[in-house]
Amino acid sequence: MKKIISLIACFVILTSCSSDSSDESPLTGSMTATIDGQNWSSNLAVAAVQSVNFDEINGSVLQILGTASNSSSLAINIPLQNLSVGTYTFNGFDADGNLSYNTMDDSYSSDETDGTFTITISSYNIANGTISGTFSGTLIGFDTPTEISVTNGTFNNITVISQQLYSNGNMSLKLNSGSVFNMDSDNSDGKHLMIQQVSEANKIVVYGYNTNLGADYGIYSIMIPENATVGSHTIDGNSYDAGFNNNSNIDYTTTGGTINITSHSGNTIVGTFNFTATGNSQTMTISQGNFSITYN
Repeated sequence: MKKIISLIACFVILTSCSSDSSDESPLTGSMTATIDGQNWSSNLAVAAVQSVNFDEINGSVLQILGTASNSSSLAINIPLQNLSVGTYTFNGFDADGNLSYNTMDDSYSSDETDGTFTITISSYNIANGTISGTFSGTLIGFDTPTEISVTNGTFNNITVISQQLYSNGNMSLKLNSGSVFNMDSDNSDGKHLMIQQVSEANKIVVYGYNTNLGADYGIYSIMIPENATVGSHTIDGNSYDAGFNNNSNIDYTTTGGTINITSHSGNTIVGTFNFTATGNSQTMTISQGNFSITYN
């Protein structure tokens, strides 16, 4: 579950901070590294303090994330407790901290047997909300035991935001011509819900996971503003968005749809949705979507 949260968080942090709203501070930080001898640099970098209360995981971590123009990303996850300027090393499977590298074809992490990760925090300015430092590591592939090296890693003046992970609600939907299925806080049936909230960016992302191998397998997401208003909203990739991923080599792009907020009372939002996602000439149709969540 830690790896799933880490990878999904990568998407959410970037989506949440990419708005062109004039009320948000610009993200001026950068992230660079040498990956297996090849220079890598981010076109967007951000850090997030994550408060996690999901699937018996409870605590706070700092994630530093950079994404490149080719959609690859580097993500650092370290425990927040007693975090300060200094050097930290994390070794092997299920370590408290990890470094991961993700491409369209594969994912690699130090949080595997024979993996290792070292980070030096040179500046952590809580008042200004920025962090800088260096990192390196040996990463192991998720699907195959391929080993890659990350050296000369740097992160400079990365903006730190806060986000929360939890599961308070349910989501149901139908994929293509299949049957409607429900996802909630109980993952014993292989179908569960995760909510990610970034108040600074006025974003809430609701993720529905169907981890049962079959036609409905995948991750389904909708993104709405924290101050969502009652009414029908076109999925525009900004204030309202949606997505689909089934862990294949196909990169699906949302091509149309709506999110209809039927009720927003206190911290509870209820609504319906539908959208299509297209990739490699394949179209996935998500229909009869319903959700009810209570955010923090």
